[in-house]
Amino acid sequence: MIEFIEHTADIGIRIVSNSINELFEKAGYGMFKIICENLDEVECKEVISGEIFANDLNELLYLFLEKLIYEFDVKGIILKCFEVEIFENHLKYKAMGEFYNPKKHKIGTGVKSPTYYKMEIKQNNNKFETLIIFDI
Repeated sequence: MIEFIEHTADIGIRIVSNSINELFEKAGYGMFKIICENLDEVECKEVISGEIFANDLNELLYLFLEKLIYEFDVKGIILKCFEVEIFENHLKYKAMGEFYNPKKHKIGTGVKSPTYYKMEIKQNNNKFETLIIFDI
């Protein structure tokens, strides 16, 4: 589940998932749903991958989302499909999408950065959840 949340001068998403990997994948998808209004039409044909190290899960999520924003802002790739594998203090990811095409893609709200405000990954009853507020 991804729920969009209005926040003063920002926008947020609340995510509930069955696994920590899925939570990160949904976070990437939810962020790009803010950026691209017709994300469902994006094809998963361009692939990027990487590895990120951090001190804890919250920092790992923050750095992961920052990296995805970089890929869009600098390389122009709208990402839709995500595969994330989380280990103790790092993750490996593969993200797929396509290069921005103004004739095809409708840009929504620009996302500058995730924030740490209220970001806390919790596990309740075999579900993982978090709230992510984005600076727009």
